[in-house]
Amino acid sequence: MKKLFVLLLILAFILPTTSSLQAAEVRPIIFPVIGAVSYYDDFGAPRAGHSHEGNDLMGRKMLPLVAAVDGTVNWVRYPQASWGYAVSLRDADGYQYWYLHINNDNPGTDDGLGDGLFAYANDVINGAKVAKGQLIGWMGDSGNAEGTTAHLHFEIHRPDGTPISPFESLRAATKITAPLDAPKQDYEILPYGNFKGGAAVAAGRFGGNAVIATAAGPGGGPHVKVMSADGTMINQFFPYPKDFRGGADIAAGDIDGDGIDEIITGAGPGGGPHVRILSANGTPRGQFFPYPLSFRGGVRVAAADLDNDGKAEIITGAGAGGGPHVRAFKADGTPLLSFMAYAPSFRGGVDVAVKPATNSSPTRIVTSPLSLGGPHIRTFDALGNPDASFFAYPEDFRGGVKVSVISSNDFFGSYKIVAVPASKGGPDIRIFDSTGAFIESEKAFEPWWRGGYEISATSSGLIYIAADGRRASVRTAGGTQWNSWNQNGGNGRWWGRGD
Repeated sequence: MKKLFVLLLILAFILPTTSSLQAAEVRPIIFPVIGAVSYYDDFGAPRAGHSHEGNDLMGRKMLPLVAAVDGTVNWVRYPQASWGYAVSLRDADGYQYWYLHINNDNPGTDDGLGDGLFAYANDVINGAKVAKGQLIGWMGDSGNAEGTTAHLHFEIHRPDGTPISPFESLRAATKITAPLDAPKQDYEILPYGNFKGGAAVAAGRFGGNAVIATAAGPGGGPHVKVMSADGTMINQFFPYPKDFRGGADIAAGDIDGDGIDEIITGAGPGGGPHVRILSANGTPRGQFFPYPLSFRGGVRVAAADLDNDGKAEIITGAGAGGGPHVRAFKADGTPLLSFMAYAPSFRGGVDVAVKPATNSSPTRIVTSPLSLGGPHIRTFDALGNPDASFFAYPEDFRGGVKVSVISSNDFFGSYKIVAVPASKGGPDIRIFDSTGAFIESEKAFEPWWRGGYEISATSSGLIYIAADGRRASVRTAGGTQWNSWNQNGGNGRWWGRGD
């Protein structure tokens, strides 16, 4: 009996009492990794200077990481901290879900040079909405996980910041086999849903509340949509056969002087060089071919009043494969102007934009190489005589440039030139004065995104932008709510955190 009493006394000291036991807290989550992983409850395991506050889900690089909950992005670590690239999501109850050691390598390597492009999915930025199951990034070994097996360090924090073991939540989590669609963000218009071919965009006065027109990019049908500023669709039509998959360029211009803009389209690569003029409801107003019918490189279009008669003319640039041939036409197809914007042997295509003529200042035609050449912007008068010449980006950049113009209403007819990369560039919207002097740079997408962009600027300085290679999201420059300080982890108290 004495031995039994001693044993019970020892057990009373080494076992927790019933009152100290806490039931495992289970959050209703989607499993945060798609693919085979292994894990155990290593929450609380000793680490250098602290204890482990999550579970390590061991897998392989580039496994998709998905949002465990509906909510918002609480913070994003960029550039990476000592513990690597990381994201925190917050759900409606205030719980936070941390993803650490997100990939920092180019696919198939261990070079540490992948940057945010191969770490985070699109629109994983501070304050963005997330839906459970959407892609948020890829598994890796960034930060102090370098040299270990690729894994996701996953944490759950209560609203008061207290970390809890995620193990039982992970065991009970719903598993999915492919990422789900991300929600529409408040700062974007999605004219074509999740279509990833990009979109050309034009701003104009199309009657009533209609101020934006888009045309689907390559891979989609040549679908034009006319919308209000909040993305409400007002009209839609196809200027070319629905089965054409080269996309279209688009511009806005008042060809008849009635104060309402028409829509001008140029067929994209693969189609003949077909320019069409249509009312905002799709009613045909004219058409012509600015280049030989056999040319299949696509046509870039712009429209503005070249001769100050109150009616817009149409300016075209030959796409890739053609010479840098710029032409101008009346709305009925009557040719007015023809010149080579660059060396005749150049075959990278040319984009065009126009500063309209006013009572006090003449027109200016702005050109840029679409590909292959350096980022060389040039301006020309109404006779094709060269004026300003400058480089919008470093001279060795070969991704091409697209241009638009911000026209002023002042007496001097001053204007600004807006440039974006046509491909392979970051979301660096650069604004220059008419002489090529740099004024400012704006952003509209994540700083790590690399792709091509379409832009349209208004006389008030509003810049609409869309990117290719991701869903055709139209937004305004500066409209992404990017805040670098918050992206770096809020107040920074987790900087230098170990795993």
